[in-house]
Amino acid sequence: MEEIVLISSMAILVLLSAFCSIVLGKLKFPALIGFLLAGIIIANYVEVSDDINIIVEVLSNLGLILLMFSIGMEIDLRKLKTQGRFAIIVSAVQLPLMVLGGFTVGMILGFTTLQSITLGCIISGSSTAAVLATLKSQGTLDQEHIDLLILITIMEDIGQVIMLSMLTPMLGGSEMSLDAMIQLIMGITIFMIACFTLGLYIVPRVIDYWYKRTNDELISLLCIGAAFTLAWAANGMGLSVAIGAFLVGIFVGCTKPKEAVEHFVEPLKILFMSMFFISVGMEVTLSSLVDNITLILIIAGSFIFFKFITVGLGYWIGNGDSRSGFLSSVALCAMGEFAFIIAKEALNNGVVDEAFYSSVIGAALVSMILLPILTMKADKTYDFASRHMPKILVKIHSWLTRRRDAVYDGLNTMSSKAISVLTKGLTNVYSLVILIAIIQAIFYYSYDPACEWLISRFGMGDAEWRLAILVLNLGVLLYPCFALIRSLRLAIYVIDSGKQNMESVSYDVHMIADKTKVKFYEAMNPVIVGAIIDIIIVLLVPNGIDNIEHIIVSAVLLTVLGVYQFWKYKSGRKGPALPELDDTEDTEPSVH
Repeated sequence: MEEIVLISSMAILVLLSAFCSIVLGKLKFPALIGFLLAGIIIANYVEVSDDINIIVEVLSNLGLILLMFSIGMEIDLRKLKTQGRFAIIVSAVQLPLMVLGGFTVGMILGFTTLQSITLGCIISGSSTAAVLATLKSQGTLDQEHIDLLILITIMEDIGQVIMLSMLTPMLGGSEMSLDAMIQLIMGITIFMIACFTLGLYIVPRVIDYWYKRTNDELISLLCIGAAFTLAWAANGMGLSVAIGAFLVGIFVGCTKPKEAVEHFVEPLKILFMSMFFISVGMEVTLSSLVDNITLILIIAGSFIFFKFITVGLGYWIGNGDSRSGFLSSVALCAMGEFAFIIAKEALNNGVVDEAFYSSVIGAALVSMILLPILTMKADKTYDFASRHMPKILVKIHSWLTRRRDAVYDGLNTMSSKAISVLTKGLTNVYSLVILIAIIQAIFYYSYDPACEWLISRFGMGDAEWRLAILVLNLGVLLYPCFALIRSLRLAIYVIDSGKQNMESVSYDVHMIADKTKVKFYEAMNPVIVGAIIDIIIVLLVPNGIDNIEHIIVSAVLLTVLGVYQFWKYKSGRKGPALPELDDTEDTEPSVH
């Protein structure tokens, strides 16, 4: 490649992206739309040689690394721990529901299971840059609410990094043997554990140590070098380079020279980030946008609808006021940068075709274009909807809100120990649900390669091995289901104790008026109920088994366990002991 080709390519790419961004900036659109538009213009109106394609690909990878490094630096784990509780609640509610919504839409549209999961992951996040640029230019929310929204988008970024990590073995699964898939999953697991233990403990200390002995420029170079190093390591483990750079950004965000590094990286990030979004736009042709306009509108409409509903629900569950919830749910209706990253990974792995990819890019552009319009009218829309909401909906909302307020009032009467137990219980419930979903996804994608591997080495038939894998699936899933019910049982018990404390004006957990509820909690044997949940989950997930014997056995077992659980509840027999919730004991309570 001649040097002049690189120089001329950079001249065209930088000038065109800058011009498009400046023009669209006058219309209050974020710069990344200008970068995407530049890529679309190049793809449709400029004859691009192979050399230019290579240059754009290399520069786009640099841009992706610096973009993810910068996003990671925005995350201050200490600030999230002290100030991010509400943002974590909103994100924890809306992220899985967004993935479920996207998955449902994908299945309705006839996509494959993996394509539907990919669509759910794509639409789960919002654009920090678009949201920040729009809200600051319009002044519709005060700085406190804007800061909260930024925290929510940061939590979404963390969630989507985890999704991208989980998607990686799935995206390459169709072309991998069982041995290769197991090796990839183990490598990813070891890599992530090492990063969040050794990396989070060592890297910030090393950076702080050298920061005292050098200047801002050199320490910034050290941090950027670390970002490229971990990006390279992540790629070697089968992950996207984005994940490694993101993790280093988190580590740097915990260090003293964070602001100096951000200042140093910002111009580089803008330059190379433009190359990444140009490369995304260069995959899109105008004809593909026109041909897939219906799918574009469906994806954009689904994203806006689910985002509005799930963010509003998150605010409601987090005890936020309805106006702030409405305005915030509207303000987050711009598809995030991770949509482009995940979509491109899926395209590169052959999981989605160009039509799907172009539709995602088009939907993201539609959501970003609509965002200023939606936020500008959000306040008046809320007032109009409040005045004209049907009475039945008002009554339902008021009843649900009273129930929610009763729960929070009960929390205010609890001891610090009870609050700690409840927080731990709910965190465990959420984590275990995610773990169960991951385990079941691994088994779902392992049936075919595992059966082929087992048949080739040990003989027997496909049906027999599938049944054996099913039994293994039931066994592996049993303990997480048991732990889930144990934690859920404990959380419900603590919440109800708080309600009874409100009624008795006492912290004594034994002064509970409704004895039936206590018997119900004690009758909830975690092992039995966990086994029931285990069987239901395994039965609901397709596994390609033609022999119906395992279904009959599972159904009989489910019936027997259900009858036994009902008999135990009616007979008033107590299950495992529930903990004391006052502050008199120093030991941490547990459910046996």
